[in-house]
Amino acid sequence: MKAGVVTFHGANNYGATLQAWALQKVLRSLGADACIINYHPRIIDILYDPMQCKRGLPRKAENLKQFILNRESLVRYKKFIHFMRKNFNLLGDFSTYDELKKAQLKLDAYITGSDQVWNDTHTGGYDSAYMLEFAEPASRRISYAASIGRDYFNPRYKKQYKKGLMGLDYISVREPSHAGAVKELTDKPVEVVLDPTMLLCREDYEEIKVKCPIKGKYILVYMIEKNNELIKFANRISVALGLPLIQRRPVPGFKNQLPPFYTADAGEFLGLIESAEYVITNSFHGTVFSIIYERPFISMLHSDTGSRAADLLEGLGLQSHILHDIEEFKDFGRFAINDPVKLRKDIEAMKEGSISFLKRSLGL
Repeated sequence: MKAGVVTFHGANNYGATLQAWALQKVLRSLGADACIINYHPRIIDILYDPMQCKRGLPRKAENLKQFILNRESLVRYKKFIHFMRKNFNLLGDFSTYDELKKAQLKLDAYITGSDQVWNDTHTGGYDSAYMLEFAEPASRRISYAASIGRDYFNPRYKKQYKKGLMGLDYISVREPSHAGAVKELTDKPVEVVLDPTMLLCREDYEEIKVKCPIKGKYILVYMIEKNNELIKFANRISVALGLPLIQRRPVPGFKNQLPPFYTADAGEFLGLIESAEYVITNSFHGTVFSIIYERPFISMLHSDTGSRAADLLEGLGLQSHILHDIEEFKDFGRFAINDPVKLRKDIEAMKEGSISFLKRSLGL
């Protein structure tokens, strides 16, 4: 069984990188010869490559400008590219849909997900690649934990998504709140499954994790959406515990900071989570890896995508870790994972349906 995944594997952020790596590893553990189809349209590349030409400036001049003004971005970009080439089984090199369609990869199964691959804002409109329309008719076409990024399809592209969904053999989504929008466009069963990062345990991540170089104790802040209340809360916790903060990039307002981890790759990020004394985050994957590494954490939900973190925490009985209003925080016990043995059992129970879906859809 040769299976290829089409996702945002080239997006230089921890969640996108780790979900792609995790799905590849899970597929291999099920016996599939898994790869990541190296489809990277310019609309995705330009978001992350600091050397991309912008605003019509001559490429050479713009490259020099970017290098001088944003050297750390270049370091970060190169480290993510190195991680991708080292840890992904990449198939091909396609920057346009036409290139992908002409390639005729002849795999047994194609999988789209597990990211916001059906969010037309990210893909610059409807992109047939993320509905697997390039796949050969005889192959299996599967969506695993695909996301729209919201609970509806853009009306402008509804007809195209409906046609694309009808071409899929097995359909699953990541967020329960998105299942209804998908069901509106197809009469096929639509299942809700776990993000692939949750299908692995901490031991699985040892393959890529890099040991944290920080010797002392620290609070890790992973803020992907600026939130002044989160900044205020992190500062309060830092003062109360006498511990420094470390976060992704320099943001005004934080006090008592260690140097940021902006240039850390995905493996180094895991090491930072594992060694943190406390984690404060508004990131879904920040929440996921706090759970996997059983670190004391608080999740302050992202304004757009916070529902998926809330769904996960409520499903695991960890809703007390969600902080809606910093003035309601009175007890440091809210950070603690009180029963890690039960948590592991609950995660294993949640995995069963997702693994079953993958086995069924792949015919394994």
